[in-house]
Amino acid sequence: MAAYKAKLDEFHQVLSEDEIDLKHLEKICFNGIPDVPGIRPLSWKLLLNYLPVNRSKWPQFLEKQRHTYNNFIKEMIVDPGKQHFGQNEKMDVTFEDHPLNPNPDSQWGAYFKDNKVLVQIDKDVRRLCPDIGFFQQACDFPCEEIVNAQSMETLRKRVDCSVLQFQTVTKNRQGIYNVISKKASQEYEVLTNGQESHWEVVERILFLYAKLNPGIAYVQGMNEIIGPIYYIFASDADISWKSRCFEDIFVHLTLLLFFRNLLFTGKT
Repeated sequence: MAAYKAKLDEFHQVLSEDEIDLKHLEKICFNGIPDVPGIRPLSWKLLLNYLPVNRSKWPQFLEKQRHTYNNFIKEMIVDPGKQHFGQNEKMDVTFEDHPLNPNPDSQWGAYFKDNKVLVQIDKDVRRLCPDIGFFQQACDFPCEEIVNAQSMETLRKRVDCSVLQFQTVTKNRQGIYNVISKKASQEYEVLTNGQESHWEVVERILFLYAKLNPGIAYVQGMNEIIGPIYYIFASDADISWKSRCFEDIFVHLTLLLFFRNLLFTGKT
């Protein structure tokens, strides 16, 4: 017990310094990080080279990264969602751009291409870490601009449109026809308006990454990379970190995949 307390004290001392000794932190983390509120998330942020070792630089750095992430949401999800809202109704296909436009620069073509990637992401994130049930729960800090939107097509709505219900007609030995309705799988259930599950946040992060990196887009298994990081950051006991963890997770995913690409291909 005394050894465990000494280890905790060492972690608190290292993480409270104005200039974090990264080598020392790596050394004490090598044998495991104590499961104490606040220690593991902060240690990961430093070890993954997300936070600068100089604590005084954190506020400005975090604000810049988080502002960039929120701009991506607006440009790639909110604005396009408002543009396509209600366009499933009958339209005049003589317009310059329309769903049947074969032009490679067509916005509709890009929209359908994005949907193909989105459906694959959706299938993976809905079953992310099913043994703990965490990702099926509602997150405490949903993106208000998205969950309360009344006049935009959210990622949730885009995927729901692709999960079609269908009916099967069967005929028994007496010649009687029966119509059997097939409902969408239970794994496709979502929360009510005003809420979003943790898996929906993961879906949004992966979709943004795919949009920003078309050469890589989305590869099956990326959800497993982001899963542990998301769980640790979204479970942070410090509300100031927890409430803004989604922006931090997005940058972490970008950094991890950048270094992975650099390690295996030697290209940036």
